[in-house]
Amino acid sequence: MSSIDPYQHITVEHQYSHKFTVTVKQAKNVTKGALGDMLDTPDPYVELFIPSTPDSRKRTKHINNNVNPEWNETFEFILDPNQENVLEITLMDANYVMDETLGSATFHVSSLKVGEKKEVAFIINKVTEIILELSLEVCSSTDLRFSMALCDEEKAFRQQRKMRVMQHLNSFLLPEQDQLTSIRDVPVIAVVGSGGGFRAMVGFAGVMKALYESGILDCATYVAGLSGSTWYMSTLYSHPDFPAKGPKEINKELMDSVSHNPLKLLTPQKVKRYIEALWKKKSSGQPVTFTDIFGMLIGETLIQNRMDTTLSDMKEKINKAQSSLPLFTCLHVKPDVSELMFADWVEFSPYEIGMAKYGTFMPPNLFGSKFFMGTEVKRYKENPLHFLMGIWGSAFAILFNRVLGVSNSQNKGPTMEEELENIRLRHLVSNDSDSDDESQGPKGSENTDIKKEQQQSREESWVQRMFMALVGDSALFNTREGRAGKVHNFMLGLNLNTCYPFSPLTDFGTQESVEDDELDTAVADPDEFDRIYEPLDVQTKKIHVVDSGLTFNLPYPLILRPQRGVDLIISFDFSARPSDSSPPFKEILLAEKWAKMNKLPFPKIDPHVFDREGLKECYVFKPKNPASDVNCPTIIHFVLANINFRKFKAPGVPRETQEEKDFADFDIFDDPDTPFSTFNFQYTYQAFRRLHDLMEFNTLNNLDIIKQAIADSIDYRRQNPSRCSVSLSSVEARRYFNKTQNSTHA
Repeated sequence: MSSIDPYQHITVEHQYSHKFTVTVKQAKNVTKGALGDMLDTPDPYVELFIPSTPDSRKRTKHINNNVNPEWNETFEFILDPNQENVLEITLMDANYVMDETLGSATFHVSSLKVGEKKEVAFIINKVTEIILELSLEVCSSTDLRFSMALCDEEKAFRQQRKMRVMQHLNSFLLPEQDQLTSIRDVPVIAVVGSGGGFRAMVGFAGVMKALYESGILDCATYVAGLSGSTWYMSTLYSHPDFPAKGPKEINKELMDSVSHNPLKLLTPQKVKRYIEALWKKKSSGQPVTFTDIFGMLIGETLIQNRMDTTLSDMKEKINKAQSSLPLFTCLHVKPDVSELMFADWVEFSPYEIGMAKYGTFMPPNLFGSKFFMGTEVKRYKENPLHFLMGIWGSAFAILFNRVLGVSNSQNKGPTMEEELENIRLRHLVSNDSDSDDESQGPKGSENTDIKKEQQQSREESWVQRMFMALVGDSALFNTREGRAGKVHNFMLGLNLNTCYPFSPLTDFGTQESVEDDELDTAVADPDEFDRIYEPLDVQTKKIHVVDSGLTFNLPYPLILRPQRGVDLIISFDFSARPSDSSPPFKEILLAEKWAKMNKLPFPKIDPHVFDREGLKECYVFKPKNPASDVNCPTIIHFVLANINFRKFKAPGVPRETQEEKDFADFDIFDDPDTPFSTFNFQYTYQAFRRLHDLMEFNTLNNLDIIKQAIADSIDYRRQNPSRCSVSLSSVEARRYFNKTQNSTHA
């Protein structure tokens, strides 16, 4: 790999913030007035408040019976220098029932110069003096990473992984006279799994077993998942014995886990435990939605013995590049815009979480913390993996009643898949609320006993409401309101130029939609993705995150990042279809349309191949003009189809007994009583083995196609050593942001 990464030179604009430091030193002659002083000696504390910044309210401890208190407590605020920032200083007296305001003063931060530190005395009620030490400095570094380049950890992983892949390919695939000698010729291979609930999870389990045992997985650099596939990836990569223990043993554990009725997770005792845990999260200042509860239920089902594990913990599974790098995804959506028109893809890896559209990333342990202008202002404990699993598959939180099977059995309405298809963001997302913000809170009591009483009362009330909503006769099962996940907006206060980077290969001056004659290939509404060029709202304090399958059901945006330079995509689509014989291209056609609108190379998906060749286990889509489309990957598109599996129990091994034939004689979508519905969250051992073994067979039955595609990718790499690269000269011609650092300080 080149020592110079041109992507690192693509500037992503961010405006530098100011750090305002306040030390509350002391107060003199604190008074409650002549009459008040006769009745009681004050118990003073100082409250600081700057309305224009998050985490805006700070306070000192109170000091009992002291008219000349000394605190010497220091607080920091992150400020936008382009806003009017006013510090409100309030002197309070702590009382048992209600704290009393003794007086207040204000300070305009703009009167303080950058780099200046000074002591200021504020006179309150003509006699009381509060002494503060104030300083202002520029935050020259941020806690977010602003870059179009991959992070250093992923770059190091790729170097190590290429060495491993090269050794494996030389022993596994290539003849002695054709051995790889340079990692430059090693293709980057990605395995991709779609959404589809437990159907996708169980199917992907069979796929990964086949890829692991056949050696193909050792050739892959990335494994990317969406919704149901992420649940399997989470189960696999969080397992304490993986990768030493392979999918075969882990899948047996998974089969046991999904054989139980999910309603068993909703016993009153368990629900109370879930909700009390979420109360702790809510009371710390983090938003909580139904997706949090759904994540707990998924976690209790799939990773019940490791509920405290985090995404960061997966680093140990890849620290020596011993496994493919797992990539997960969700969408950032807007409350008032259909996710089919606008959605930002959020990517998750053990190294980073962020949005490539804006070139903005953070370590996983900071996701959910409060940020302002790129600087962390309040850190929370890293969210557990099950919270992310709830977000990644949050479509099922939306129709939770269908998951549990508690909807009216007499209802002759739409199928579950049709109902999910008709979801719009207004059903998912409540308007942004600042109810958890300090700016909304009243000045509370400093008395410990009364605070405990108030806190306990609020907790009991909230827990009771949530408990009754889950296990009682509640409208919760008849509404979809507020079901999206919600986190603090890590891009709050950033300054987004209208040409923020989507792709280094994009000509932003000539962005346009897909040509009219290509619209039919998307088999969808021409308004789809119509507003994907719009920016995120950097003023809203929280953002909504939902299942990526609500826009399209394959995680191609993660793999198509030009920086990853993927040569071969082995894609497994478990999406629902109207029938087993229906064309299986809807989702990959949407991925093609999305790629074209973002000027990303993608092979032409010809839907008419179905008319010519019929239903197959997999289809291969190659670049139309390999000589000119040097950056375009090849795609092997596996679909959910029971064809040869009916006759063969292994590739080339016919089924002989009637029991073997009966086991394989099943439909996936045509059976009205199918156990493979998107919303089925309980799999019998037979249903699990059928779907798992089907996808294992389909993968193994097409190993020759996969191996040939790998060999072709190696040849293609050798012929085009500079594929998927960008030069420094082209970077110079694509300076997306014109504002200089000096202008941001003006």
